[in-house]
Amino acid sequence: MKKIITLLIIITVIASCQEKKKDSDISDGFEKSFKEQKDQRTLPEDTEHFDTLRNIYANFKYRVAFDGPNDWASDAGVSEHTIFRTYQADSAITFSINVIEIQDFKNSKSRPDIWELYQANKDKMDYPYKEIIPKQFKSEVKNFVAKKSYIKNQLSLKRSFSYMVRELDSEYSNTSIVYQTYLDKFTYTFNLDVPTMFYSQNPEYFENLFLNVYFLLNKEDINKFMNQKSK
Repeated sequence: MKKIITLLIIITVIASCQEKKKDSDISDGFEKSFKEQKDQRTLPEDTEHFDTLRNIYANFKYRVAFDGPNDWASDAGVSEHTIFRTYQADSAITFSINVIEIQDFKNSKSRPDIWELYQANKDKMDYPYKEIIPKQFKSEVKNFVAKKSYIKNQLSLKRSFSYMVRELDSEYSNTSIVYQTYLDKFTYTFNLDVPTMFYSQNPEYFENLFLNVYFLLNKEDINKFMNQKSK
């Protein structure tokens, strides 16, 4: 259990940092990232699908999909374990999906309850958000809230907070909303960053973006999802 806690804390660190990580820095206990597997050509064909017209992304290895806003741009993100990022550049709004495969989850039939795990390890699991982000962005984290939540019936840990962003001649408050959950051997982090002035105007719209996450448990679910979205 201690090792699992350590791995989940490392995952939190990876998910909370924007800079690209070297796989050698965090590979102990994790499988190779999706980007590395693509570079080494070890993935089967058609492992992912992206509908550029409707901004719909599906990853069949990690069995996750996201239906993003049609007018947003999209790419694979800069972080090593980010599989999809969609954003509105002129508004500084970004939604990303980060997936890590934990080796210890492969042969284990049980998973620790992420909310119970958090309750018992708050200081350690909040460390990246309360200590690393302030140092990285030279900004104080405010309005930090962690709560039990769900994504598509999957128990999740939801965190929200804000911090100041200063770029060139601009300065604004940024709101971050992060959901973390695990399914089978995969740990998922869904992250939304949006300027607080936009979030405050329409919080329901931004919160509802997380409703566009889908977990595809088998080929039947995958085909059903793709057929439904193609109509």
